[in-house]
Amino acid sequence: MANLSILIHELRERIAAASTSSSAGGGGCSDADPLESRFRVVLPNLLHAYVVPSPSAKEREVTAVLKLLSHTARNFPGVFFHGKATAVLPVIGRVLPFLAEPSFRSHHELIFDTVSTLLTLLRTGERDAYRQFFLDAMLVVEDVSYVAFLHRDMVPSRSVSLKCFCETFSLISTSPSLFSEIPACCLLEDGAGIVVDLGDKPRWQCFAAWIMRLLSKCLTEGTLYVEGLMHASFVSAACSLLCYGDGALHTACFDFVRITMSVVDADIIPVENFIRSIVCVLQQDEKEHAVFRYYTYLCWWMFLFFPRLE
Repeated sequence: MANLSILIHELRERIAAASTSSSAGGGGCSDADPLESRFRVVLPNLLHAYVVPSPSAKEREVTAVLKLLSHTARNFPGVFFHGKATAVLPVIGRVLPFLAEPSFRSHHELIFDTVSTLLTLLRTGERDAYRQFFLDAMLVVEDVSYVAFLHRDMVPSRSVSLKCFCETFSLISTSPSLFSEIPACCLLEDGAGIVVDLGDKPRWQCFAAWIMRLLSKCLTEGTLYVEGLMHASFVSAACSLLCYGDGALHTACFDFVRITMSVVDADIIPVENFIRSIVCVLQQDEKEHAVFRYYTYLCWWMFLFFPRLE
């Protein structure tokens, strides 16, 4: 394979040329567009060579490919067959586990943006697959809340692998023509889905926070598509993560509650349990959570919820 920087430079030139000709001709890329064909060959090769979830993955190469991937999904959706599940889901399955890699924490915003862009494309192309992803993401939050609960009694070095998004990936499990393959390190041995290493606290805290943010984004940008899917057990699990989170996870939980109250139904929030979780956080060591303005912020939420108690 040619050097990554040379490939990206070549593709950028092609993108610029294609954008110019498209603007001049007033038309878009068709299925037979040579640029799209080029992307369909190059992107899977780049993903296979450089984007493999692992603490030892090279940050520079991974981020370069993800930026190209995100740009392509936004500007050339035809490369992914305008959101077909067989094109979008395998890429999401490869990228998503990076959200559990603490070594990539500084790039999690980029990873989140890439997954969000692909989900937007999926929402346009295959609504049922988008809804299934949302359902599976809720199950992830419930499972991680259980991992968090058990973490107090776990040996720190103990391996914990979470099987997730099984129903989502079963939708494409028999397809003979996937855009790219899921890395072997993320494959399940017994069925469809992906496996994510959540063996220590930083890993599951990171993963839970970003999954919560993905769910919140789906609620705000795809409200009509996920209408009626949320249920009480998931909301309860999401609120319980307040007791186990760091600043990032706390913020994600509060944002989720705020969005749920505004676009879904405020009554679905277990107010009493949520207040208990806030009290639990307030009893923790202040130095442990100095990054976030917990006490002022949490007290504000308590005063907000108290009038809702009967």
